[in-house]
Amino acid sequence: MPYVTYVAVALLLGLVILVHELGHFLAAKAVGLPVARFSLGFGPVVWSRKWGGTRCCLSAVPFGGYVLLALSGEADYLALPLWRRLIFSLAGPAANLLFALGCYAAYYVANAAEPSFVEACLTPLAWTAGNVAAMVAALGQLFGQAENLSSLVGIVAEGGRFVGKSASRLLMLGGYVSVSLAVCNLLPLPPLDGGKIVCDVLVRCRAGLARYYLPVTACGWLALIALMLYATVHDVWRVLA
Repeated sequence: MPYVTYVAVALLLGLVILVHELGHFLAAKAVGLPVARFSLGFGPVVWSRKWGGTRCCLSAVPFGGYVLLALSGEADYLALPLWRRLIFSLAGPAANLLFALGCYAAYYVANAAEPSFVEACLTPLAWTAGNVAAMVAALGQLFGQAENLSSLVGIVAEGGRFVGKSASRLLMLGGYVSVSLAVCNLLPLPPLDGGKIVCDVLVRCRAGLARYYLPVTACGWLALIALMLYATVHDVWRVLA
């Protein structure tokens, strides 16, 4: 049942993204940042509910999401203490790394002949650290050869082939995708979490740079959208070929 596998991979991607956004949301609540909206997905809202002063939404395009702070503009955001902004930005990637550890631990326990508690703790840590190191090492090659980029279409197609009929392989894929999302979001490129961290630190060191914050972020969004469109078209062409 290949279509069931592809649906499972697509749902897994949605779960990984939800974990990322939940990390941001819970961190915001923990450090006292007001959250106006927590959305899974982009586009028109198909369902919403108010919870603790935050509008929680499910939007029409579920692959993505955001946490919108209840601030009037860029100046209010930059007026927040730097440590709160850094925790808020780091929490999404951190949540993905924790999720990867959970996926790898579940895979180990499900497949080990005689699982031990120590190995069930150390093996997921080793796999997660190894994936992080491998992805960081591959980033240079990735940007040098844009055809190696994968969109959601490519991830679902390749992930479905990898998983096949094995439920345990879905756990391995979940760990890998979650680590990938964490590493990519820590790249120092606006509007990714790493880019926000770099911009926040630079503005803290030199306040005059604040006037470039919004234009740089807008340019980053345009570049990211263009890159994703390119990867999507490339993946669709490759799947249909």
